[in-house]
Amino acid sequence: MNSSECVYFIITEKPKTPTHIKPGRICYMREYRYRSEVSTRSSLKRLSVEFLDLQYSVPYDIDKACMQKLNADEADLLLACQPESDRLNLFRNTDAVQTALTLTVGTEVMVEENGEKLRGIIRYIGPMNDPNYSHPITGRYFGIELQGADKGKGSTNGTFRSKKCFSCEKNCGVFAPFSRVRPVVPTSRSPSMSMHHTQQTESIIPGDSVMFFINDEFRFGMVVDIKEEAGKPMVRIST
Repeated sequence: MNSSECVYFIITEKPKTPTHIKPGRICYMREYRYRSEVSTRSSLKRLSVEFLDLQYSVPYDIDKACMQKLNADEADLLLACQPESDRLNLFRNTDAVQTALTLTVGTEVMVEENGEKLRGIIRYIGPMNDPNYSHPITGRYFGIELQGADKGKGSTNGTFRSKKCFSCEKNCGVFAPFSRVRPVVPTSRSPSMSMHHTQQTESIIPGDSVMFFINDEFRFGMVVDIKEEAGKPMVRIST
């Protein structure tokens, strides 16, 4: 089954029935069936959908008011993120999703791994498990080759199980969902790391790795201290 042959949804509110369905789960239905049902039944309140995180394909009737549509790329990115509550928050963060869609192989990024922010280059974008008839998408991950001082802090050589996604030295690679990946050079939609903006500095704490400019040169460092002077936050960075 091709991913483009389906219509995808994310559950945004817990439905009354079935009661075990949680917000944040992703489901789908065949596009031809969706168009047929919507066009022939204008008062349609429930859709028969299948959930992507189930081993076997089982249809459930879900209230339309409890879910929102996704395109195939959005669904693929979000499916890789766990748990469901985090996935729902990411869905609501439109800029984060749109930034992830701009990432390409060769992009320099920062990736969170074991509580650290590591520098690397994207070498692979795709699934960890191949799609099949019951699961048209299985989640889009980023394979990242760590660089510089962060080499050796990973957990792979670019192979997942027996699938070779990319090649790098032992423990110099990381696989991660987009929620743990940020471009080194911010896009117009990516979270700013500007040191002079109060709203941004409030989310920075000593020990965080940060990116900044000096004389138009891009640099990396670690936050040592944050003080307020003349009503403005001042961040001291060790390079």
